[in-house]
Amino acid sequence: LHCMDLNKKAPLWSVDIAERFKGEMITWQLAESPLIDGNKVICTPGGPDASVVALDKMTGETIWTSKGLSEASAYCTPVIIEHGGQRMVLTMTAKSVVALNPEDGKILWTHEHPTRYDIHAVSPVYADGMIYYTAGYKSGGGMLRLAADGSSVTPAWTDMNLDCQHHGVVAVDGHVYGTSHTGKELVCLELATGKVAWETREVGQGSLVYADGMLYIYEGPTRGIVHLVKATPAGFESAGKFTITEGEGEHWAHPTIATGILYIRHGEKLFAYDIKE
Repeated sequence: LHCMDLNKKAPLWSVDIAERFKGEMITWQLAESPLIDGNKVICTPGGPDASVVALDKMTGETIWTSKGLSEASAYCTPVIIEHGGQRMVLTMTAKSVVALNPEDGKILWTHEHPTRYDIHAVSPVYADGMIYYTAGYKSGGGMLRLAADGSSVTPAWTDMNLDCQHHGVVAVDGHVYGTSHTGKELVCLELATGKVAWETREVGQGSLVYADGMLYIYEGPTRGIVHLVKATPAGFESAGKFTITEGEGEHWAHPTIATGILYIRHGEKLFAYDIKE
């Protein structure tokens, strides 16, 4: 894990988190994005009593480790949510959905979800007291209802339709959108019930982001089509598409939107599109 000083264009500090926290090197190696929260950088080395850890973002010194949680890492980027006045870190380890206190690393709860190869590469999403998780490889996903104080969860439903591998999902106005790994199609689920609002093969497996009522979907691994789809539970509504024709390798990088610009990367090629209109 490296921290770079952009002004000096030099490393500020570096930490071998596998060595420090004794985490096993998983098949495709550590592939999450570190999470910055105040003075902390939170990541998942997957070591004994250190599945998840927090380091001082300015020095690299250890602030806390997840004592009592020793599962391997699973390619999942942690997220911060707030529920009932309680802030918590949500992530997925090799076998579980987990929640921790971001201040001290205390485990708030865990929910077991086995999947092939122990891959949980999709960050959970939260909305209105509900947490949705999914993992691909025919393991499906489900929704957990949080207790009022955030100290526990109750499973509400499970689903095999939106079986997302590592392409991410978004929650918009009570519905979850994502692409299925096994069915290779775009799916819209009602978050409260798990009911399929609609699904279509017009869009295959791909990474997606949401902005201003629209889904931006980068379809891969070989097609490289960028889709614009209206985020509505009423039905599939395409607003256009185009194909990435430059770059090499699989189309697996996640799209990013910032200040009205859509960024798409394919191999060593980076594309920027003005989408302010």
